[in-house]
Amino acid sequence: MPSKPVLSDADKAAIRERLGTLCEECWIAQGYKKTSIKNLCDKAGISIGTFYTLYPTKEELFSGTIERIQKRLAENVLSVNRARQTKEGFAQSMKGLFREYDSKPFLYRVNTPDFQSFVTKLPAETLEKIKFDSFTFFRQAIQAANLTLSMEPSQAYGILSALLSTISAKETLALTCDYLAVFDNMVDILVNSIFV
Repeated sequence: MPSKPVLSDADKAAIRERLGTLCEECWIAQGYKKTSIKNLCDKAGISIGTFYTLYPTKEELFSGTIERIQKRLAENVLSVNRARQTKEGFAQSMKGLFREYDSKPFLYRVNTPDFQSFVTKLPAETLEKIKFDSFTFFRQAIQAANLTLSMEPSQAYGILSALLSTISAKETLALTCDYLAVFDNMVDILVNSIFV
């Protein structure tokens, strides 16, 4: 009987990267429940056995995908804020963050049956890993931008959180206006008011 090919660490990393990208695409297009391991493996050009060599469960791939997206979003915001240490730079980073969330509805539609079926299968330690401490991140973003708040951090955080939450109203707003333009205008006004 021929032996199975052994995957190098580089092969494993490349396959993990490809599966993560495919997971993100499938999650956006069809949701967690309708994304099967077989479908992911077919698209990645790997066997189901190879999948299980890398991920013991479908949920591990999906939770890793969320972590990867969160890390990427955070790095993008901090990068913009470090490069443009102005109110305008901070506003630009918020606009980019909003657009990323807009393109990945599963990041903010966490009360859907699809997302809940995913979360209920996760062990407690995995749930902790995918929780995003947005207040700590907000403070890091301010520090990276080298800006000074004109109000208490919790109040400024609440204002920007409320603004970002308008994404859940995008379908309603889109009926009468360009919701991205509305968000951009609002973020420019609010950023000017929360920083000195």
